[in-house]
Amino acid sequence: MKQAPVMIIMLVFMLWTGNCLADSAIPDMVGVWTVKAEGGVLAKDGAPRLKTHHSGIFSTITAKAVVMQQQGRVLYGVFSSLKATENFIAVIGMDNKSFYYADEDGTLEGKIVSKDRMDVIYRHVTASDTVIGAGTWTRKK
Repeated sequence: MKQAPVMIIMLVFMLWTGNCLADSAIPDMVGVWTVKAEGGVLAKDGAPRLKTHHSGIFSTITAKAVVMQQQGRVLYGVFSSLKATENFIAVIGMDNKSFYYADEDGTLEGKIVSKDRMDVIYRHVTASDTVIGAGTWTRKK
């Protein structure tokens, strides 16, 4: 009977470590992603700068993000809309579900929902404008 608690502890440990190992795979994010977002711009002196993807206080965009390279958790790519194109660098969080991105003037935080979808929030503040946006990235197949 003394062995029952030890067996339970061993079983719990094996299940816990098995779950940790199953979640340890870093997702592959390389590919072309369709971006749909809504957001807005506060222009400080009339019009937003040329590389601002959104326009107006209320704005929606359709864009493309291409993750061209990935080494471990670090990614490199290009984000483009009808208005602008910017390079970005990104990382996948240690939980393999968080996504963090920095482009030429802003940052993005996202949640990897599935291998082909992310929900994201973008923001930047520059001398000419402030932008915020919420959107979804969907990988093209």
